Amino acid sequence: MQNQTYKMKIISNLFYFSLTLLFLILNFAPYSYAIGNVDWVLLKENNDGKEWLDKGSIKSLPNGEISVLTKFFKNPTNSDDDGELSLYVMRINCDEKKFKDTSINGIPQFNSKWQTSNNDELIDDVIENSCSEFING
Repeated sequence: MQNQTYKMKIISNLFYFSLTLLFLILNFAPYSYAIGNVDWVLLKENNDGKEWLDKGSIKSLPNGEISVLTKFFKNPTNSDDDGELSLYVMRINCDEKKFKDTSINGIPQFNSKWQTSNNDELIDDVIENSCSEFING
């Protein structure tokens, strides 16, 4: 019985030591190097809100598509509202001028479908500027 208690104590100590070591490693890890630099550019502001594009996030994908990170601030709808800021990772087909959101605020959108901007001038600007930056960049 005493031998079993001794083994449990050793296992418990190893567990807490490992947990502490993991915490120290993660606490001092250089996260900022993995994230990379962002280059936010305000594309447009209208009654709906403001739309930014991270020019540094534009990446080439198969089939002539690109991926971009955007930020949208939705204007407050009333005086009690502070507005809402959302981050989107968009996949854009520059030839067809279509897009789909693959992530919203860090949550993957696995079932997102290709769509047009439906004359949303903020999305039109994202598509136009992203594709232009990709072609010229």
